[in-house]
Amino acid sequence: MKNYLAKLRENEEKGFSLVELIIVMAIMAILVGVVASQVIPYMEKSRQSKDQQQLSSLCTDIVSAISQASSDPGDFNATELNTVTADWGSQLQSLRSKDGTTDTTVAAIESTVCSKLKSKLYDNSTKKIYVSRKDGVVTVYVAKTGTTSCGGKLEVTSE
Repeated sequence: MKNYLAKLRENEEKGFSLVELIIVMAIMAILVGVVASQVIPYMEKSRQSKDQQQLSSLCTDIVSAISQASSDPGDFNATELNTVTADWGSQLQSLRSKDGTTDTTVAAIESTVCSKLKSKLYDNSTKKIYVSRKDGVVTVYVAKTGTTSCGGKLEVTSE
């Protein structure tokens, strides 16, 4: 009987008290807060990198479309992508139709690319994709509607 009572007392002393559990939970909450504040800026940089990749893909398609066009469009400055009606615009449409896109108008291509841009630098309601070409170098960038300069935020240049 003594052994039985001794074992019962040992079992009662094995658990954690409520105060100990609350302290552990508080420490874990503090650690999560510190880690989250360090990770959030990297998440935005990741979104910006992904947006750069989307614009780079579009820039590659535009360079390819211009090179396949029957006439050289020459240099042009800050043209909205959805207003492109030149011969290279139709080449861009045929390039994008190979990707399985059903609607291949230039406006639909811009809409598709814009829907994939997720960083805070891009806001669908106030910004557009612009294309410019100078000395054979094509630049694709996102800027506010009516603005002719990028500001260096979301910009890709072909080289």
